[in-house]
Amino acid sequence: MDTFYIFTTKHFSPTPAELDEAHEDYINPGVFGHELADYIKAGLSAHGYTVRAQGPEDWGYYLDIDHDGAFDLWIGCANLDEAGDGSCKHFVSINPKKPFVRPMRNWFRKVDVQADVEKLLSAVGEVLRSDDGIKDLKLAESP
Repeated sequence: MDTFYIFTTKHFSPTPAELDEAHEDYINPGVFGHELADYIKAGLSAHGYTVRAQGPEDWGYYLDIDHDGAFDLWIGCANLDEAGDGSCKHFVSINPKKPFVRPMRNWFRKVDVQADVEKLLSAVGEVLRSDDGIKDLKLAESP
């Protein structure tokens, strides 16, 4: 499934905490995603989604989405590289990336996640498309 939005914008920068190695929001050198995650979180609230938890990972920032399904539904946000004109390429990924998952509680059962993932993917796409500052928006299988 194509679950990655890739785009270029000047909107999102590293927060001071993401640049400070001593801070808990520090990820890795040159990796950031907190501002983008906050932006996606705010946009999704208008679509009825609630973020249960959020935080830094070694690859960027995650948003854990509250939902009724028997599986983890989450979003990853991070920068990819600088575009050279003051803008930066970013990604937003919807997870899980496969149409079926096997929950840890019941490994032998396959859970169809496709409808939930596609609904969230659509909402994220609407949030990103509504912003004129977001350019070259593409949906891809991976960054």
